[in-house]
Amino acid sequence: MLDLIFPYYLWVKAAHVVSVVVWLGGQCILVVQLASHRQALVRGGNTDLLREVEQRCLRQVVNPAMLATFLLGATLFFLRGPETLGEGWFQAKLVCIVAMTALHGAIASTVGTLRRGTVSAARIRGLQLTGLALTAAIVFIAVIK
Repeated sequence: MLDLIFPYYLWVKAAHVVSVVVWLGGQCILVVQLASHRQALVRGGNTDLLREVEQRCLRQVVNPAMLATFLLGATLFFLRGPETLGEGWFQAKLVCIVAMTALHGAIASTVGTLRRGTVSAARIRGLQLTGLALTAAIVFIAVIK
């Protein structure tokens, strides 16, 4: 079975990179959107369109990209073999993946919270900084490994 997939390893790897870029980029854009939503709420403006855009971004872009990242990443792992688990770069990458998944959940939670009320500017700033730090770590690990 793996012999059938292995010739497509570079294609799977490229698709994985694209899905990671869309997932992480989508999260960054979504957090900026959340900041705009929060500011509109503070000013007392209409936020219906912002809510709709956030939900669409999360459901139609960020969630599918996360799922594709996991599936393609798992495919790459199985193609490389179990010895990858013993490599330090891979262990660091797994930690970042868990953290990025937790961040994804925090962003999705914030989208829901903003639908019902408001959140602090500090929370949104924290989401932004965490996302940027994790993105940088993932890129450095992928390139330097």
